[in-house]
Amino acid sequence: MSRIVFLLLMFSFTCFSAGMAQPDYQLQGKLYTSLEEALAQPDSVFRLSLRRKKYKTFPVELYSLPNLRELDLGSNKISSLPDDIGKLKNLEILRLSRNKLVAVNKSIGDLKQLRYLDLGKNKISSLPYEIGNLRKLEFLQIWGNEVSQLPESMSDLTALKWLDMRAILLTDSEREEILLFLPDTELLLSPGCNCGK
Repeated sequence: MSRIVFLLLMFSFTCFSAGMAQPDYQLQGKLYTSLEEALAQPDSVFRLSLRRKKYKTFPVELYSLPNLRELDLGSNKISSLPDDIGKLKNLEILRLSRNKLVAVNKSIGDLKQLRYLDLGKNKISSLPYEIGNLRKLEFLQIWGNEVSQLPESMSDLTALKWLDMRAILLTDSEREEILLFLPDTELLLSPGCNCGK
């Protein structure tokens, strides 16, 4: 991508961001910020933020928190999700922005209670078909990745209110296809381009 196209894209992303407030989606209750503290009373932990803790892998200790409903692992260095992430069956909010994810494995579809999923600013090029199993999903952030096509199963996400795909280089035709594909969802897209993809 040329430097000029990149700068124009970032400028439009910044302007678009300023005009469109992102939903502030969080649960009520105590927010734990230490894994050690959470593991000391696992049944009482509903909300946990482990942002900027330099994790390179998904902490398997999280499976010891049976009632976890909100998990923030943003701004770490996690490159993949475990196949058994579905063990966190009560999760409603999962934040994984600003990691090093290159793919989202199909086990994400096992998180049937998920309402908010933030995968922004990773290196993801596609979403798995199983994402269509998240029938309660209302908010999905995939901005700043390389996803240009959505799996057909996303048409099953009838609860989806809001999808953020800004800072993704899309041709005009790809952009139009997404707009037609999810007519009842509020879409946040950067302007299309004729960039010869």
